[in-house]
Amino acid sequence: MSMVKDAARRVNILDEEWSVSSSTVRLPKTAELVAGRIRKRIIRGELNEGDFLPPENQLMASFAVSRPTLREALRILESENFISVMRGSRSGARVHRPPVENAARYAGFLLQIEGTTVADVYEARLAIEPYVVSKLARSQPDGATDRLRAEVGRLRKMVDDRRYLEFMVAIAEFHRLLVEVSGLKTLLLLTSILQETVARYQVKFFEIHELPEELQRQRASSGLRSFDKVITLIDAGEARAAEAHWHLHLVNANLAWVPAGLKAKVVDVLD
Repeated sequence: MSMVKDAARRVNILDEEWSVSSSTVRLPKTAELVAGRIRKRIIRGELNEGDFLPPENQLMASFAVSRPTLREALRILESENFISVMRGSRSGARVHRPPVENAARYAGFLLQIEGTTVADVYEARLAIEPYVVSKLARSQPDGATDRLRAEVGRLRKMVDDRRYLEFMVAIAEFHRLLVEVSGLKTLLLLTSILQETVARYQVKFFEIHELPEELQRQRASSGLRSFDKVITLIDAGEARAAEAHWHLHLVNANLAWVPAGLKAKVVDVLD
């Protein structure tokens, strides 16, 4: 008899635990489900950049929801930059495909919260770019080196015009383009996050440390020669040599931009 009572008591305890744990499970609101369905259509390309969503009445009927629920769903999508609600003579919600810069900016906030150092950001590039350069040399994507050479030409024009501050910002774009032409979209997102920080840090570094013009020109010219060399190695299909060269380039760049012992944090750059 006591065994039966013990078993019954254990069942009651399990029932109580289940009821407690079930009460803590958060079910998505109807507005979130509606937002999710519209978001999925945008991501899949069923709705394109610049398209307008159907009128409110049509959406309400389509999703079988009330006007307040629909408007809450639209506010969710607007906060995520998937739509912008137009008001006026041509009211409605215009569709957008959020650019990668949005994710990079948000990730920058997280780096600040975590107390990430600038040195940490620079070191992270060593885990990405040498591999990318090697892959480019092995896979030889159509037009990749042409785009890289065009970017180097743009950078060289800045140096010739003595636009050194603009050059410092544009260097980050070359690093980003290097990953873009590889077609590795996940690494492109990570690189965009890193380069957002790097570009802003280099501008601040340039403003604080007033280098003689001749030294600026020497550094810029040296960097451009390194860019030319990595492109040549990629074009030649020399994967190992390209990877080794770019690894050394990044190591030297890190030493130049982030002196040993520098404790600057991302929060100091993105304020």
